[in-house]
Amino acid sequence: MLQQVPADSDPTVRAMKVLRAALDSNPTSLAAADQLARAYIDFGRQIGDAHYAGYAEAVLKPWLNQSPAPSAALVDEAVILQFRHQFAEARQLLRQVVAADSRNAQAWLTLATIEMVQGDYAGATRDCSRVGGRGEFQLGIACAANLRSYLGQAQQSIVLLSKLIPDSPSTTASYRAWLHGMLAEAAERLGDWPQAEDHYRQALAQTPKDNYLLVSYADFLLDRNRPQEVLPLLRDSSQSDTAFLRLALAKAAMQSSDLAQYTWIMGARFEALSQRGSDYFGREQVRFALYLQHDAASALDLAQRNWQVQRAPWDIRVLLEAALAANQSKAAGAAIAFVRDTKLQDPVIDGLIKQLESAPKVVAVSSP
Repeated sequence: MLQQVPADSDPTVRAMKVLRAALDSNPTSLAAADQLARAYIDFGRQIGDAHYAGYAEAVLKPWLNQSPAPSAALVDEAVILQFRHQFAEARQLLRQVVAADSRNAQAWLTLATIEMVQGDYAGATRDCSRVGGRGEFQLGIACAANLRSYLGQAQQSIVLLSKLIPDSPSTTASYRAWLHGMLAEAAERLGDWPQAEDHYRQALAQTPKDNYLLVSYADFLLDRNRPQEVLPLLRDSSQSDTAFLRLALAKAAMQSSDLAQYTWIMGARFEALSQRGSDYFGREQVRFALYLQHDAASALDLAQRNWQVQRAPWDIRVLLEAALAANQSKAAGAAIAFVRDTKLQDPVIDGLIKQLESAPKVVAVSSP
């Protein structure tokens, strides 16, 4: 099997076909193009399939070729670039949008999200405030609350995010899932595993097919030494490269007889991505090299390159793990300094830092 194609019976697939027909009947409508592009983007992120980002770009192309391009098309394209981890290009488009329309809350929120991923917390603080200042008060609070979980204030993050959980059933499932997902990650920062799991389950109850949530919960289960639960969780998500890696890691933890097959397939997927010029699975490549290929030197090289682009907690963690495995504690120096400067709370990262700092130092002995 090369690819699983979403079934026509899927309500989201049917909705996208309706939007496609609406654009075909009115190809000069920016609103119709924006709706269809966003539907493709959201669906692609939900199931972890990058093909849909390409479909969205094809829809947006006529408007992106205009001079000046409309803000809606630029924001959509920036979200696609963010999905591909082309952060510099995404930021450039978003700056162009807010320069022309400072009240575009979506542009400010996307900018803040990119800044969080890249560890620019001063920029994220500024842009989260601009989200709220443009009338999107709840989104602005959620943005700022999520940021606190990276700045040693995870408990405050939980308090603020909890207040945003809506009582009204009319609130969209994706919004409720987004909040519960951030709450789960904040609880993990504190090492509160029961609370984290509860929020992961509540998030997935809202959006059961969300690839990001499925993968995050799978990582949680792997960390809790529950790999057998990862297999049914991700059974229907194997078309996603990020989900497939977690399946392979679960197979490794279980010492499964078909581990070699999973490792080979994952390697082939990374090679295919490389041939297409895609280089946005940095932390996944580190984990593949470290835990499936058992190549600590390559994992460390990949982790250091990934560190130049992304500095989220998982990017810190894989760099520390690779440095520890390669017995190169100095290679983790910048990441350790970053953790100390930002006051990041994370029991797993704290444990890795202690191991690195207590590891025997290799002393060079000169010849007589």
